[in-house]
Amino acid sequence: MPLPPSADRELIHTRSLDIRIYRLADGLWDVEGRLIDVKPFEYSMLDSTRAADEPIHDMSLRLTIDRELEVRAAVAHMDQGAHGICHRIAPDYGKLVGLRIGAGWVRRARERLGGIKGCTHLTEMLGQMATAALQAMWAEREAEQVARTGRYELSEGVINTCHTYRQDSSYVATYFPEHHRPAAPGENGG
Repeated sequence: MPLPPSADRELIHTRSLDIRIYRLADGLWDVEGRLIDVKPFEYSMLDSTRAADEPIHDMSLRLTIDRELEVRAAVAHMDQGAHGICHRIAPDYGKLVGLRIGAGWVRRARERLGGIKGCTHLTEMLGQMATAALQAMWAEREAEQVARTGRYELSEGVINTCHTYRQDSSYVATYFPEHHRPAAPGENGG
């Protein structure tokens, strides 16, 4: 269902984020993200001018991960950064090697690449890339787990990550009763 209609308005900026996950022949996975920012009109910055619909940002990041979600390789590339020197930070994204996607991923990545240590846009993309990787690998791990054990079990750390997986939700009560905990008095479980 689309969003409800809004007031009369004019488009001034479009950000596109595309994340794709690939299974490699060697058992590793590539998580690729690409961010593109455009404006529908000519736009001038201190050191450049972009024509209408010409990217202000067009940057990509690839994480190669193993089954345990550890980053084995990381490479960033900027076809277009907002400024002429933006591309200089791309090699620093190799500092992600050795980190594991999971609880604390964004915090640990920002420790290495946040603020002046990295590119705001590439670093912000890391959270979306992580959840996309988990989503992609979840289906494969689920099938393997059911084939091995005859039942599906939640991955570590899923409980209380969102409304549906609240420990007091009706969904958890129905499908994962071993993880269900009733809502505290005065709370409204879902």
